[in-house]
Amino acid sequence: MLWISLSVAVVLAVLIAVLASSNPAGQGVSSPLVGKPAPPISGQALGGSGQVSLAQFKGQWVLVNFAASWCVPCRQEMPQLQTFAQNGASQGDATILTVPYDEGDVSNLAAYLDSQHVTWPKVDDGSAVVSYGVNGIPESYLVDPAGTVVAKYVGGIKAAQVDQFIARAGSGQ
Repeated sequence: MLWISLSVAVVLAVLIAVLASSNPAGQGVSSPLVGKPAPPISGQALGGSGQVSLAQFKGQWVLVNFAASWCVPCRQEMPQLQTFAQNGASQGDATILTVPYDEGDVSNLAAYLDSQHVTWPKVDDGSAVVSYGVNGIPESYLVDPAGTVVAKYVGGIKAAQVDQFIARAGSGQ
């Protein structure tokens, strides 16, 4: 009985150590894309007319956000995305580009984003999920003004954390 208790205690201690040292909400997760040019994204604008591409935002920070209307965590991160978008718009140096995760959900996602008064660009590019290696949502990639992926975020983003990353990168730290 003593050995069983000690074994359980060791397993719990290891589990607590792993959880305590992990990144909250998967922020800043490693990805083979980090440090490489961002895969291209282009297609029809959601809920509107015309084409949208990642390339048209060269010179700005872009948070490429994969989402779906049925994704509860995507809905929960919406206030943080809106805060990030407002901060970027006021400074003129950052935007969000939302890409549907689920091709069968494109019109529902467009309607949801419209209901949230989302003004940032949204694009239907069915190949982007594969080229970015998206495994689940919400998942976002931060692309620097030169077009390089500099961070991957799994789970809901925190606007302040992304803003701080951009501020540090801009100051060369």
